Amino acid sequence: MAQVNELPEVVSLMGRLIDAADVGMPAGRGCAHPKAHLAKLILAQQYDGRCNRNSIGLLSLMGEKLGIPSTRNQPSYKALERAYDDPAVISILNEVFFLTQRPVSLREERFAVDGTCFPTTIKENWESAKTRFLKKNPKGRRIFEKTVLACGTTFKIISAFAVAATPYTNDSPYLKPILRQIVQLYDHVGLIAADSAFLSRENCASIAELGAKPRIMPKGNVSLKAKGFKAWRDMLIEFTRQTESWLRDYHTRSIAETVSSTMKRVNPTPLRKKLIIRRAVEILARICIYNLRQLTYLKYTCNVQLKFDTATPN
Repeated sequence: MAQVNELPEVVSLMGRLIDAADVGMPAGRGCAHPKAHLAKLILAQQYDGRCNRNSIGLLSLMGEKLGIPSTRNQPSYKALERAYDDPAVISILNEVFFLTQRPVSLREERFAVDGTCFPTTIKENWESAKTRFLKKNPKGRRIFEKTVLACGTTFKIISAFAVAATPYTNDSPYLKPILRQIVQLYDHVGLIAADSAFLSRENCASIAELGAKPRIMPKGNVSLKAKGFKAWRDMLIEFTRQTESWLRDYHTRSIAETVSSTMKRVNPTPLRKKLIIRRAVEILARICIYNLRQLTYLKYTCNVQLKFDTATPN
């Protein structure tokens, strides 16, 4: 039933959440088309995976379901393109992302963090090209855009993300802003699992400050010296004394890899935008679509009630 109802449910959720997110939003700069309609078009485009011109044609198929009335003054493909760097539209999409957390915000306590790259050309794949790509550090066109994702290990909803400044940047500095996002959206954080790319004493301390257990894989040259960070020493002692349970917690990290792989498999189209800000919004829209699709499946498989008005338990 989840697969049969995915398309109508996801399209309905797009319209429902954007209408909820648009309430109280500033009107933004002058435009002939409502910002909410442009935000709906962006999500519809990322769900369908087509170019701007084809996506305008989606209005005749999805317009009624999205809540976009049929008029003569329909957005052009250029209006859709410019919407990707419109601050008012971006604010609506950000609010949609926050709203997708609410159905599980009281039931998710464990999170996995991982970095991944989205290709900007169909000729490259991150898993097969990352070793060659990171060694050469090529100049010119950016073949990949790097994103650090955090997802809940129970419901697999993307709970926080950060688009890196460059594809070559380290993952570790992005953990703290990821943690700040998670703690704002979820009532309790019990565990954070990440691979050795995030290993640092500061990151362990930041996780412990939330009342959560850090599970970051140690490297071969680490020592027990705390250097003022007690959480670092505590994590390593647990690793040596309770190795089996520690690794059981740590290996939930692979769920973050599953989530990023699912996003690319379901929507294999490379990022289409040329401007960096528009690519970042494109990634945001794809994350929103992934969460909406996942919520649709949770509705049928886990009986999660899709209530977005208040963060009440399901």
